[in-house]
Amino acid sequence: MDATPSIGRDAVKLTLSKMTVLLMAMVSAMLLSRYYSYEEYGTYSQLLTIINLGTTAIMMGLPNSLNYFLASAETDAERRRFLNVYYTLSTLLSAVVGAVLVAVTPLLVSYFENPLIADFLYFLAVFPWTKILMSGIENILVVYQRTNLITHYRLANSIALVAVILLVRFMEWSFGTYMMLYLVTEALFALAVYAIAARQAGGLRPALDPALIRRIFTFSIPIGLATMVGTLNIELDKLVIGGLMNTESLAIYTNASKEMPITIIATSVTAVLLPQMVKLLKREEHKTAARLWSDATYLSFAIIGFLALALFVFAPEVITILYSAKYLPGVTVFRIYCLVLLFRCTYFGMILNATGHTRMILYSSLGSLLLNFGLNYVFYTLFGFEGPAVASLLAQALMSLLQLYWSSRILKIRLRELFDWSALLRALTVNLLLAAVFLVLKILLPLQSVWGAIPEAILLGLLWIALFLLTFFRSLKAKWKALT
Repeated sequence: MDATPSIGRDAVKLTLSKMTVLLMAMVSAMLLSRYYSYEEYGTYSQLLTIINLGTTAIMMGLPNSLNYFLASAETDAERRRFLNVYYTLSTLLSAVVGAVLVAVTPLLVSYFENPLIADFLYFLAVFPWTKILMSGIENILVVYQRTNLITHYRLANSIALVAVILLVRFMEWSFGTYMMLYLVTEALFALAVYAIAARQAGGLRPALDPALIRRIFTFSIPIGLATMVGTLNIELDKLVIGGLMNTESLAIYTNASKEMPITIIATSVTAVLLPQMVKLLKREEHKTAARLWSDATYLSFAIIGFLALALFVFAPEVITILYSAKYLPGVTVFRIYCLVLLFRCTYFGMILNATGHTRMILYSSLGSLLLNFGLNYVFYTLFGFEGPAVASLLAQALMSLLQLYWSSRILKIRLRELFDWSALLRALTVNLLLAAVFLVLKILLPLQSVWGAIPEAILLGLLWIALFLLTFFRSLKAKWKALT
């Protein structure tokens, strides 16, 4: 624990790990979209939406306490004490989540007008526990500097889930059988989390320390409320579509709004950067922390900007490859969510989280939710199926700006000095110009009629990657050196 970690190297490990996992998740989505009907896939989407909302509402931000308390603990004994309490609380609260979801199932069936939900009471009861346990393992292993173990764990989990889909398809078993095997697989990996955490901490035992619990919830409840608001923000579109339209429309919207795996760059950097930010800010090295965050944000923004705009240009081909042509009615929603990705280049609440100003994260998330809630119905009325996606884009932009403003106040740094805005603007401009060029080439070149749309997209995409690397190589290399 005394070795100084490399943010750059650990971020690369996490990025590669997440990339592999998300590619496997995309394979799972591709298979499920093709193997099951709109009704079955829509039901699957509804169950996950319900569980996401229920989990974030009842857990009160507990998983978010991992990074802060483990990074700020000064001894192994303090870390072990925290983990004992954390896993005891997590297990108890996950049981509460499951019980509540089972109790409100009749209301859920009525809202979605989908009686199939009632067939999966066991899934609603148990899956929240697996989700909660598995979500925290990455934060723990980052603090203990075991990023290689994260890769092995996530890869094994992903392969197992894909294997379940293929087994069910090969055996021609029902959708209900798939859901049961999916749950059993996730439960086994959730049990493994207890063993991994115990090994890193030097043993775990059930514990409920009232003083520590008060400290944890004092920190986590504001973030928990913000997380709940943020999750509702993410799921609000699907709730609106699910309530106002049918299960088929929800299935299409779910895939179209599914976040592409390119944000793993930002989330991986955040995972290894946040513990370092906590330490720097604790020593009041504000300018060093701001410079580190600025370098990481530029690196993420340049790459995510390129990938998001490439997905925007080649949206029909991407949807066809991922989910099949039957999901093409969602291409406009998909493109709007590609623009949302531009605001996912970093965790804008980084400073607020690292300094313990979690109430500000809550307030900004709440403002974003209220805007999203107000605009969702209005934009649905004006634009129809695509309206909720536009509302989400505007709400995400507002939350990012508010968190940046408050971060600058906390660090006592002017907002224009928080990031290298001129560099970010140049990166955005170049990426937009490249996107415009390849959109025109896609329209004008006759390659589609000769080779087909997907081979044309692949060829143009490779050329685009080459031009991007030629343009950004020096600046990305400089920022990478700063992080390593």
